[in-house]
Amino acid sequence: MYRRQPFDPDRCTLCGECFHRCPVLHLPLERARQEMQALVEGRDSLILRACTSCMACNNFCPTDARPANRILDLWHEAYQREGLPARARYFLPHARPNFRTDILNRLPPDEREAIARWRRADPAPEFLYAGCNLITAPYLTFSALFDGVDIRGALDYCCGEMLFRMGLYETMEQVAQRLTHWLRALEARRVYVLCTAGLNMFTHILPQFGADFSGIEFRPYLAVVLDRLRSGDLRVVRPRTWTVTVQDSCHARMLGDSFAELPRQVLEAVGVEVREAPHNRGEQLCCGIGGGFSHASAYNPFRILLSARATSRDHRRVPADGTCVYCVGCLEMLSVARFADPNRRPVVHLLELVQWAVGETPRRRQGTLAWQFLLGTVRRQFPRLLDPERFGHPDLPVEPDPRTLI
Repeated sequence: MYRRQPFDPDRCTLCGECFHRCPVLHLPLERARQEMQALVEGRDSLILRACTSCMACNNFCPTDARPANRILDLWHEAYQREGLPARARYFLPHARPNFRTDILNRLPPDEREAIARWRRADPAPEFLYAGCNLITAPYLTFSALFDGVDIRGALDYCCGEMLFRMGLYETMEQVAQRLTHWLRALEARRVYVLCTAGLNMFTHILPQFGADFSGIEFRPYLAVVLDRLRSGDLRVVRPRTWTVTVQDSCHARMLGDSFAELPRQVLEAVGVEVREAPHNRGEQLCCGIGGGFSHASAYNPFRILLSARATSRDHRRVPADGTCVYCVGCLEMLSVARFADPNRRPVVHLLELVQWAVGETPRRRQGTLAWQFLLGTVRRQFPRLLDPERFGHPDLPVEPDPRTLI
């Protein structure tokens, strides 16, 4: 779990265990010690360039010295000195346009109507939070799994997960204020969250950046799906006799060791067998977007694509019918990865497997989304790869302009 406290050099013994076990680096122990020394001293290091800020090193540290916090702090200092390169704008959640707004502009009419409804501002004591990832794939909610569920959210109410993992602390404080104001205006009391990143941000991270969510309960929506399957409210009529590897969200490890069992229990309930990829649970690789989080990368599209390809290849080391994800962001990135790691193994969201099992036919639009992601990146980001402009993230008002709310 992340705690907003500085790296503790007095606790650090320079044992190197954190980056020796790092899922991305897997450094030889002696090299890990050298890199840790450079990190402590604030020198340029492989770690600062290659880290995906998945926070695994904090879990691996035997003395609780918080090496991941040191990385974020150094990225934060670099951001304050230098700002971000022009190419980063296309990936920032509050920038306009960005890769998500480009996807939204091309959604089918019924999906656009859905996300327009989700922006309603009337009171909603209990609802499902539509984070920025789900908003780009609203078709996943067109199912009996969401019958009677009030869904609320907008891109302007993004939880800030990407900003947190870049070390943009001041912007995170503004996100915390905005989300506090929004949830209070909705009179929220219970909020279900489908996205693992969003669940971790609301329960653990945002309160450390000033959010006041007192009196609001946040619950994983997958737990609701599992309860309905076990009770028979969702009846399995077509068990999916599949085998899958599971892509675990980076935020699952911050929610506790047991959280990664929840999607596996759902898979078991619908008859799907799990074959674990080499990196899984607390040692999983990021889906790929983490390849853009370092200050050196700042959403370099080649680094993102290489990171996603490495994860795709990790899954393909184990024979299985498909790769299952339970994060919509992971769904999009691993679908994009198939262009860099050509293969026929499908990437499926856990909800799609449940939909199939209860007799529905999932829409399966992630291939289209992956193409739109790539085309948007080529059209908008590639021309700015060598742009010397640097910028700072604009301030976020507590309440976004309702006339331009997205």
